[in-house]
Amino acid sequence: MNRPLSILLIGRTHRAEFREAAAHLAHYGQVLTACDTAEAEDLLAEGLPAADLIVLAQSFPGEISVRALDCLRRLAPLSRIVGLMGSWCEGEVRSGEPWPAVIRVYWHQWRDRCANELARLGSHRPAAWALPATATEEERLLLDSREPLPTGTGLVVVRSAGFEMADWLCDACRRQGYAVLWLDQRRIPRIEGATAGLLDLPDAGEEDFAELQQFAAQLRPAPVLALMHFPRTQDVRRAMQHGAAGVLSKPLQIEDLLGRLAYACAEQAE
Repeated sequence: MNRPLSILLIGRTHRAEFREAAAHLAHYGQVLTACDTAEAEDLLAEGLPAADLIVLAQSFPGEISVRALDCLRRLAPLSRIVGLMGSWCEGEVRSGEPWPAVIRVYWHQWRDRCANELARLGSHRPAAWALPATATEEERLLLDSREPLPTGTGLVVVRSAGFEMADWLCDACRRQGYAVLWLDQRRIPRIEGATAGLLDLPDAGEEDFAELQQFAAQLRPAPVLALMHFPRTQDVRRAMQHGAAGVLSKPLQIEDLLGRLAYACAEQAE
């Protein structure tokens, strides 16, 4: 039985890229918000019960300092801390000073990672977010690989011009029980009875969105998931307007892909 989690959400969650993430957290427990770390520190110093999870929503590099992070750790030493990163933080790992020992999840990855991890935490199952703060990304991935992934049925149509990406997507779907058909841009046959579609979009240009619209119309009523490199909020909005049932960001984890695929298929079946 899942138990409701206690969550402290810190940051400017009114920003467009954080709104969905903030709303999604409410499905897993009681969420208390603070507009910045100073307000959060006051709440914790006044005796706020320890949160299971502290989520730091950072819009741009340096918005929340390492010093403020250390203060939160002293005030809530048993709380797990996860960074919800905005679009401007994508280059921070290469050229900035990212927070030490904090799991980073970008806003466009949040829905899938949050669903997986908070469901596990609430049901006392092994969760990557429950590992020590010093755990590496490899250790978190190894733990995730132990969790059974949703089994699927039906036909998934994969459209990608790149063989490597298409091969990875097809193999992942086959391993979970789906039948798979791969299309490249040169083949546009008539398809009936598809369960879902996966479209690998190289960019976010007019031609790419036109291809998405065509592919979605071709497979309708089957849901189509678009795969995009580090999408911005406007990219996600345009993809949905052109027929996508959801957007996944690249690089992506197989757990995120198969979890979203199972959700989209179940939603369509209803």
